[in-house]
Amino acid sequence: MTAALAVILTDGLPVFVNECPIRTPCPRSSILLCPVAMQWPVDPAAMKTGRGALLTVPFDGHVASLLAAVIALVVFAIDALTPLDIAIAVFYVVVVLLVASTGSRSSTIKAAWGCVVLTLLGFVLSHDNAYSSGAIARCAVSLLAVATTSILALRNQAATTTLQEQVELLNLAHDAIVVHDMDDRITFWNHGAEALYGWTAQQAIGQPLQDMTRTSFPVPYEQVRAELLRSDRWHGELQRVQPDGSVLLISSRAALWRDATGNPRAVLSTNNDITGRRHAEQALERSEAFLRDAQRLSRTGSIAVSLPDGEMWWSDEAYRIFDYPRETVPSAEAILARTHADDLALVRGGFEQAAGGAPLVDIEHRLVMPEGGVKYVRYVAHLTKTPSGSMEYVGAFMDITETRHALEALARSNDELAHVTRITMLGELATSIAHEVTQPIAAILACGGAALRWLNRPTPDLNEAQQSIVQMIRDAKRADEVIQRIRAMAKKRDRLPATVDLNAVVGESIELVRRELERHRIELQVDLAEPALTACCDRVQLQQVLINLMMNSVQAMADVAGSRKLTIATRRVGDGQVQVIVQDSGTGISEDNVGCLFNTFFSTKADGIGMGLSICRSIVEAHGGRIWAESPEGGGAVLQFILPVGEGRCHEQ
Repeated sequence: MTAALAVILTDGLPVFVNECPIRTPCPRSSILLCPVAMQWPVDPAAMKTGRGALLTVPFDGHVASLLAAVIALVVFAIDALTPLDIAIAVFYVVVVLLVASTGSRSSTIKAAWGCVVLTLLGFVLSHDNAYSSGAIARCAVSLLAVATTSILALRNQAATTTLQEQVELLNLAHDAIVVHDMDDRITFWNHGAEALYGWTAQQAIGQPLQDMTRTSFPVPYEQVRAELLRSDRWHGELQRVQPDGSVLLISSRAALWRDATGNPRAVLSTNNDITGRRHAEQALERSEAFLRDAQRLSRTGSIAVSLPDGEMWWSDEAYRIFDYPRETVPSAEAILARTHADDLALVRGGFEQAAGGAPLVDIEHRLVMPEGGVKYVRYVAHLTKTPSGSMEYVGAFMDITETRHALEALARSNDELAHVTRITMLGELATSIAHEVTQPIAAILACGGAALRWLNRPTPDLNEAQQSIVQMIRDAKRADEVIQRIRAMAKKRDRLPATVDLNAVVGESIELVRRELERHRIELQVDLAEPALTACCDRVQLQQVLINLMMNSVQAMADVAGSRKLTIATRRVGDGQVQVIVQDSGTGISEDNVGCLFNTFFSTKADGIGMGLSICRSIVEAHGGRIWAESPEGGGAVLQFILPVGEGRCHEQ
């Protein structure tokens, strides 16, 4: 251990202190038994005036102990063997101080007791049993001096240890801790300051603050000092330009220390680099701004619900969608207050799902605004675990009013287009329709004539006449059904979903194209599922889809030289869907055309406008189904679609 003997000239009086590596400011007008003094630089001006100067003489620990032993022997020899009638033993305090400078508490105690023993022994040897009052007094003074010095030295060592521990704690801090006097001279510089500013404590102590930190204040430095003197506190952000030109942002907090008389003596500041944090903060602010703008543009808010207490959080866009002021506390009651009366049960069901811990909640309902307007909204949320371990629902709350209106407008447009397509298709089927209507009318005429003949006989045959009349009624109903189907196909009306018999719709559609099948000599095979299947759809639009698919198959087989076969089948797919299959033996579908067969305006026919199959896809998808085409290995094409089953579904709609 390296020791040092320091001499502080305080008001011209020398005071001996031991070594300490701690660097903190201490009042110069007091006796400094403080290890800090060892680190203060020598002030030449103070040396001249004899005030506050510091002299340090470095010692090795062993040298200090050896020197103490020599001094002790010299003092003992003079005290015990010479006739000098003075308090020579007082100089044992130098021995105690030298040993104390090594920093060893046990050695200091041993040296103190040794000096006491030497003092008493020297007193006994020097007076031959003749003890005058003056000699006793000088011995007592010497013992008192040794005891006092020992006690002060031990207290100084304890204080030094405490200060060292405190300094080590300050050095453990990540913040840069700097202390400077009122002349802006640095008096303390911890490891955090070394890391932040790049100067060691040895380089920084005693130097001007600005030379070491090289920081710029947000306001003039005079204002900073004025604030410190006024409130003893200051907080702000500093900028430091690095040697490579980069800029550090430093958060600084300063506190002013005053002495017992209230005079400012030093400033302690804590500083830390917040450059990275500020860049996170800025990125977060940008992200939040982007999110706000995105939510406003997309009309999508955010709603979070914590479990199990049900506490809610709404984003700004969610408040706007609900049309609530920002001070409104988010709650289930606030949501229900805006919910359309017909959708209350649906929304309450969503709350029950969340209370039950459902992994996903997806609700679409209506809101009634204070002015009477109606909004369509959708809330989709998933259950997630927060960093703290609690569960909450985090979801998107979307205003889909415009989307809903756009879909309704699109549906109306599709219905208009489907109507035009049906009219066009009826024109193409005019021959078949005429045949379907003419045939029962001709049968009616024939049966009517036969009935008259049976009645005009001399003996009227009433049974035969009755049978002819029954046939007339049957054919009249058949003609009426054909006409009704044609009128329904041609009628312009809104979509009317209902639970329909899928097999019956297939049969009706076949009757409307039967003449075309016969004219093109196409063999028809029908494979309908038993028992009959039901689907929730618009009957006329489903007929339109089937007729379109069958007519496409007829046209695809028009140029086929061999056998022409058309197969229509119905199937149940799983528990919730039904399937209709239309398969022909025509020219098939090329690989290039499979992916775009149902696209609008795409057609493989020279005179086609590419709307038939596109309308079929729109109708099927509007009913919650899917349509697609395939080319089997045996040739021809398979066009098929699936629809949801009808049980209970139309009632739900």
